[in-house]
Amino acid sequence: MTTFPDEAAVPVVCGRCPPGATATVGETIVYGRLHWSRLHACTDGPVLECGRDEPPPEVRQALLDQCGVFRLRLSGITSRVAVLKVLRDRGTALSDIAAMLTALTGQGLPGTEMELRLLSMRLDGAGVTTLSRERP
Repeated sequence: MTTFPDEAAVPVVCGRCPPGATATVGETIVYGRLHWSRLHACTDGPVLECGRDEPPPEVRQALLDQCGVFRLRLSGITSRVAVLKVLRDRGTALSDIAAMLTALTGQGLPGTEMELRLLSMRLDGAGVTTLSRERP
């Protein structure tokens, strides 16, 4: 299963391209995993970088700045154990779990649309209902 990506533009520093050249960056979910990409139409031909899981910080920041900060909240009372298991299974450090749980039960955990959609899918799979909303 693939979801549609978020996309943003970032400046490119390339010795062959004119000043002001940009790359398109994006995130998508493919088979339950976050994928990111950066595509630059260089004068020498297209350049594509891509990866899985956490994107480079500048890619994530561009998506937050240009596509909006999304928030994910838990819907009502739910099993804390199920939430904690999902957070640990996604690789969340033990030192970060308490703050994430507080955010999920409060004003919402901030992030990109795709990273929160993926977390929501994982929580839903564990029987935890979530709500998401975009920054006003």
